[in-house]
Amino acid sequence: MDRRRFLLSAGALSLAACAQPERDLVARYDDVDTRLEPAGRPDTPSTGDTAGADDTSGTDTIGTTASESPYPVQVPEEDLPGIVFVAEATAPFLVASQALGSGVADWEFTNPIPSGGPLVFVVEEFDALDNLRVLLPTRPNGSFGWISGDDVKLTRHNFRLQVDLDAFQISLFDHEIGIWQAPVGVARENTPTPNGRYYTTELLRPIAPHSVYGSYAYGLSGYSEVLTEFAGGDGQLGIHGTNDPESIGTNASSGCVRLHNDDITFLVESIGLPVGVPVDVI
Repeated sequence: MDRRRFLLSAGALSLAACAQPERDLVARYDDVDTRLEPAGRPDTPSTGDTAGADDTSGTDTIGTTASESPYPVQVPEEDLPGIVFVAEATAPFLVASQALGSGVADWEFTNPIPSGGPLVFVVEEFDALDNLRVLLPTRPNGSFGWISGDDVKLTRHNFRLQVDLDAFQISLFDHEIGIWQAPVGVARENTPTPNGRYYTTELLRPIAPHSVYGSYAYGLSGYSEVLTEFAGGDGQLGIHGTNDPESIGTNASSGCVRLHNDDITFLVESIGLPVGVPVDVI
């Protein structure tokens, strides 16, 4: 039986935490190149147009206000279920404030990010199109801040991932309809994957074959709450493939989520899962 379930009928860098080489895997595969490089953008079917957050020209751009939309942009009614707005930085530096209108730079971010990919955020709230409340890729997990709409361009999609740690299962939703499931390996008890809401921040690919990361790795906006640094990284969480398929369905990692290589490849190459996809870890 295919382990995947389809439900339609109803700069060389390394990620940190588990996405850095596992201690046990390093011992077993000490001749394996564990470096990663940017994998580029997946070919994602478009579910919406792209424009600057302050763009109000035309009737089909994402920056157009729609009187009947619950958002300050025009969205077709069929695309409202599970809609996700992604803010991609257009400036080399972005600041975020805890309080709207405070003028205080509580966080600073650089664009592009260290892997060479774009700095992206998932939008949680709009102040018209002037300011956006976004989920931040920083400690502590679950941090939110306000950024200026002038410094980003908006895109939208309808994807969401859910990782059920107890069930060793990852599920993909499109327009809030479950369309795919696969088994995963999760963290050990002493280095648990923290529950919470995160999002994909980057897509990386191993430089060499037979990497501990498998065929692809998505970096996440969350961090280990046990490991503040790990193998030279800062404890960033990730979702990636593996060269140890027997670890799928077990507690084996230092915080990340492992998939069979054909499953992570399916998400990247067949689904075209972009960065800026919410990931709910339960």
